[in-house]
Amino acid sequence: MKREDLLKEMKESIGTKDPVVFFEKMVDVFNLLFDRIDQIDAANHRLQTYAALAIQWEPKVASGLLSNQIDLLRKDRDTYFNELSALKKAYAENIVTQNYPDFCRFWLDTLGWHPFLDYSK
Repeated sequence: MKREDLLKEMKESIGTKDPVVFFEKMVDVFNLLFDRIDQIDAANHRLQTYAALAIQWEPKVASGLLSNQIDLLRKDRDTYFNELSALKKAYAENIVTQNYPDFCRFWLDTLGWHPFLDYSK
């Protein structure tokens, strides 16, 4: 069912039909919403993967990512002391930022997640 039709039926059921009809339609709306969210999540994951694969490597961008992550981890120094130390050392030496594979391997080994695919950390 199209969402426009579904919403129209919901509006028409208010005050004219049993409330159960409205709530049945609401469940249908939630199903549509959840399906759409799942589609968007899948597309987002795919785009993140493509973006990481299509990147033209720039060491300055990698240094910026290190710097941003250092700033984030400083908020909880006690918990992330080892990670913070490793990131600071990498930033100062500027070695792991020179190519994509080394940077991703360092980031994954240090923080446990890929720098371009998981932003929830």
